[in-house]
Amino acid sequence: MSERIVKMRPEHLPEILSIERSSFPDPWSENMFREEMKEDGRRIFLVLESDGKVAGYAVGWVVLDEFHLGNIAVVAEKRRSGYGRRLLEEILKQVYQLGCRMASLEVRSSNESAVELYKTFGFRPIAIRKKYYQNEDALVMMSEIVPVKSC
Repeated sequence: MSERIVKMRPEHLPEILSIERSSFPDPWSENMFREEMKEDGRRIFLVLESDGKVAGYAVGWVVLDEFHLGNIAVVAEKRRSGYGRRLLEEILKQVYQLGCRMASLEVRSSNESAVELYKTFGFRPIAIRKKYYQNEDALVMMSEIVPVKSC
């Protein structure tokens, strides 16, 4: 099995949009992705490819010395296989190298598996945003970014 994490490209969009629609009740549109993919040094958009197909993606923004994780999603049949962990690890590694030392995110309060994943990376709940996701609250989480040690 061949796997690699690469920068998101327009040709990834059909598969990304499929994952997005199956992962979120309020998915981003193709235009939103295209607009956000514009290179400006502040946007980090990664894709995990497995055997030449998009298996997952992670997107976020650098704001001064902080990073905000926007979305991270994995194709349904590959969930709970470590792909989300790999994407999160890589995006945090890249933003650390850009000088970011803190990271934040919002997650649906009901998404227990995502909350647990984020906690393993040092994210801690700091606030609740009422009705952030249509009719569901978001848990705001924050973490210090530490360098990843290579084996």
